[in-house]
Amino acid sequence: MTTSGRLSSCSAAIWLLVTGSAALGSPVQTIQLQCGDALRQPLCDALAGDLRKRFPGAAVTAASGQDSEAVLILRYVGQTWAADWISGHLSWQHSDGRTGQGPVIEQSVMDGQLTPDSIADFAGQLVRHTEFPL
Repeated sequence: MTTSGRLSSCSAAIWLLVTGSAALGSPVQTIQLQCGDALRQPLCDALAGDLRKRFPGAAVTAASGQDSEAVLILRYVGQTWAADWISGHLSWQHSDGRTGQGPVIEQSVMDGQLTPDSIADFAGQLVRHTEFPL
């Protein structure tokens, strides 16, 4: 019969192997989202939230400058931003020098203007459809 101490240690070891980080320790990876003036605050906040959901073991930061400790730096590249339509993609740079970008995503509203909910949906689509090197 396995004692609860051994089971807890075994569970923690399996969690470490699966996630690559300690369950209660500091995050292994830092993801920085570049949130300069071109990236409006509701979109920046929504992207940061979706990145935290997609990479729960990582520290996601939003800043206007570049963090030399970041494993992955993301930038939103906008193509269109109007009252009823937004389009753009995410580009990324890994600390090892690799770069890439996700597909262009569009979000439009037929009967009004973009709302915080529609911007959050757009951010979720950007994060969901971009292949990150993590």
